[in-house]
Amino acid sequence: MAQERSLSDIFYPSRTTLSSCFTIPDIGPNVTFKLRPHYTQMLPKFTGLEDAYLFLREFEEVCSMMHFPNIPIDVVRMKIDSFYFEDSAKHWMYSLAAYSVASWNDFVGLFLRKYFSDAKTVRLGNEIIQFVQLDRKSF
Repeated sequence: MAQERSLSDIFYPSRTTLSSCFTIPDIGPNVTFKLRPHYTQMLPKFTGLEDAYLFLREFEEVCSMMHFPNIPIDVVRMKIDSFYFEDSAKHWMYSLAAYSVASWNDFVGLFLRKYFSDAKTVRLGNEIIQFVQLDRKSF
């Protein structure tokens, strides 16, 4: 027999928290990771409309300025991942399967496939191939 539920249970279902898409390596029991607010303020924001390569470069530069003893930089990058995405980019990141990304390089590959599509790569390659020197223009 089905368990009876109150109207409150029906209209306000319990909330569950989904796990991150990252599989964070174990950094040891005595190592702590404390992210201060000024770090998150330095991070560039990404909504999905910006240049993906430029964003990654800026993000990695900011992360390289952060120093957490005994914590690899890739772990830092994966831990602060949700602070720089906004709008549709954040929805995309949350849509990734739990624990599906094992390293920062894996994430960069997924990110670039999403925000720097093959069509854009082909278009830019065609622009390079079709380059011509116009009259009266120095090389």
